[in-house]
Amino acid sequence: MKKLPSINKTTNIVEQLKAGLPPASVSRPRSVTSEPSFQIQMPVDLLKQLKRDALEQETSVRVIVLQALQKAGYKVDDISDRRRAK
Repeated sequence: MKKLPSINKTTNIVEQLKAGLPPASVSRPRSVTSEPSFQIQMPVDLLKQLKRDALEQETSVRVIVLQALQKAGYKVDDISDRRRAK
């Protein structure tokens, strides 16, 4: 087993890489839901309207979009606002 050189807190990242130390990484927490995400590109003005409506209704853009899809006839089971409570 290869012994890694000790990490000196004053050593900069370039020196650590030269010494063979792997770069530090930060992992993001996984989503609490198993639902896939979906992204679309839309006109800036439309996104501003959605955000403004969400703010006025004290909900999220996700809820507004899911409500619109439900109204258009799509089966939508859960339209809960998943933002953290203040």
